[in-house]
Amino acid sequence: MTTSSIPNDIDQGDSAEPPRSSLLERIFGNQFVLLGLLLTLLGWVAFTRIWLFVLIVAIVASVFLHEMGHFLMAKRNGMKVTEFFIGFGPRVWSFRRGETEYGLKLVPAGAYVRIIGMHGLEEIDESDEEARTYRAQSYWRRMPVVLAGPMVNIVLGLLLLVVVFAGFGQPSKDKWKIDTVSSGSAAASAGLQPGDRIIAFNGQPVGAFDDFTSVVRAQGGSSGELTVQRGDEELIIPTRIGWSLNADGARALQPLVPGDRVTKVGDVSVSSYAEMQSALQRFIGPVTITFDRNDRAFTTTVDGPIAMPVDGYRGFLGVSPSSVLVHAGIVEATGQAFGAFGDTVVGSVQGMGRIFSPSGISKLASQVANGGSSDSSSDSSVEPVNSGSASSSNSGSGSSASSNVDRPMSLLGIVNVGTQLGEQAGWAGVLALLATVNIFLGLINLVPILPFDGGHIAVATYEEIRTRISGKAYRVNMAKLMPVTYIVVLLMVGLFASTLYLDAVDPVKLSP
Repeated sequence: MTTSSIPNDIDQGDSAEPPRSSLLERIFGNQFVLLGLLLTLLGWVAFTRIWLFVLIVAIVASVFLHEMGHFLMAKRNGMKVTEFFIGFGPRVWSFRRGETEYGLKLVPAGAYVRIIGMHGLEEIDESDEEARTYRAQSYWRRMPVVLAGPMVNIVLGLLLLVVVFAGFGQPSKDKWKIDTVSSGSAAASAGLQPGDRIIAFNGQPVGAFDDFTSVVRAQGGSSGELTVQRGDEELIIPTRIGWSLNADGARALQPLVPGDRVTKVGDVSVSSYAEMQSALQRFIGPVTITFDRNDRAFTTTVDGPIAMPVDGYRGFLGVSPSSVLVHAGIVEATGQAFGAFGDTVVGSVQGMGRIFSPSGISKLASQVANGGSSDSSSDSSVEPVNSGSASSSNSGSGSSASSNVDRPMSLLGIVNVGTQLGEQAGWAGVLALLATVNIFLGLINLVPILPFDGGHIAVATYEEIRTRISGKAYRVNMAKLMPVTYIVVLLMVGLFASTLYLDAVDPVKLSP
């Protein structure tokens, strides 16, 4: 109902004033106010969390370059582009140059380009503009326009990989150094320090960390000598390899899991697997045990006596590795980048297949229903000794990273992981992530289903084939494709909402 239909007994005559807008309308309708708010927010983020700011700017730039590819090719091929905006939501600032309006919107979550006549359902105001629509162009003029966006991202991802390998190096396959030392572990008792390089154990050279882990696991409870390079010094450090439960030991002492290390049975402290065996056999009835898991102390109650298997443990040193980077020239780095690019493409395709498979959808739905994934330390019968933050470490006997790290992530999750990578690995980690994001963005846009760019490619290719067969111009009835498009959009909205929820309530935490 319009305001003119409301009766008013007061004759205001010519002096009637237009209805006043509310304060919120005056504030948020002012482009200078919106621009000031946006710049203030970004400035605050840059001042307080620089890597978060870098990730926001970089991801927006990636989407901007994607749309720039569409824009430049559309202009080059004579199509009319009416809008090119960064962001979504209320318009913050804009200007018009020629027939295109350029500008900035309030939510910097991407960018978009509006090319007129992208499909047959769109009505064009002026009939003389039909010749400049996307749909009126030939197949060979439309293809570069839709391909340009994904190809920009794919090429950008490849270039970023070259920068990473040439500028920062790539992890050596057989060289590593200690990143963290678990408190109370054999490594801590021996005096090992972050930055040390273990180069030999009992005189035998140490290769890759996984190979060293295998040796350590077989030496649980034994003594040996570690040859350690610390700076320019080479040290011989005697050590007694610690222990943790293996699968057989954890099975006998549920709810503990492989990698847990028992430190106390009742009030009795234990320092070896044999001492724990003896203590568990002496207690009859419920007994509280204290154990370490990922550098945190937990307690649980079990019923004694318990006969533990003789071989229910494995060696545990208590160190996590960081890679030693090996730098390469530009030619070698380019080859390495192409290899990593191929791995990323294969991984992205396999990842999309897993996400949209029945098991993948079921797993995601289960995670959403349960309020996010949880690791084994959340067993209701296991209680932390204190509420300090957990520190997940990949120690010398092996430990696990975050259990939710392999799930699909929203933009919020990507920014969260990128921020952690920036704090842990600096520019090398952030640029590697951005390379992966750009390659994935390019690939998913090539999926041959509307509304993705690949859907437009599939439609245009089908039209071209039908035109060549029939000898006359053919155009797909887009109204028939709308139901499929709506289903795809709903699936993407559901995926976006689900991953956004999970990234909010159960954010991925990378191992330090």
